Amino acid sequence: MSSSRIPKVEDFLKKEISQIISSKVQDKRFKMLNIVDVKASSDLSVATVFFTIIDGEKSHVPEAKSLEKLASMIRSKISKFMKIRRVPKLIFKYDQSLERYNSIDAILNSLSD
Repeated sequence: MSSSRIPKVEDFLKKEISQIISSKVQDKRFKMLNIVDVKASSDLSVATVFFTIIDGEKSHVPEAKSLEKLASMIRSKISKFMKIRRVPKLIFKYDQSLERYNSIDAILNSLSD
């Protein structure tokens, strides 16, 4: 498999998932999702979709069951126009890197005081 194919598929998925969430999803719980990154497995069978919440409130993260339903709906929509033999299974994961950054920043700021 071409080494440039996986990043292209990841970029495509990131853009399309964001587009679908903003334009086709009616549920307000998902309107707050911000797609940060997509990482696909080497055989493109699974793609992990990393997201944050726009208002930064971790309590607004949808339940796992809701995210699974969202993933299957998005996968179905993508399969209609994506020119690939098999659309990857989508797994949504909350991206905690912003929280980690903020806590490290707070620690560093407290040390400099």
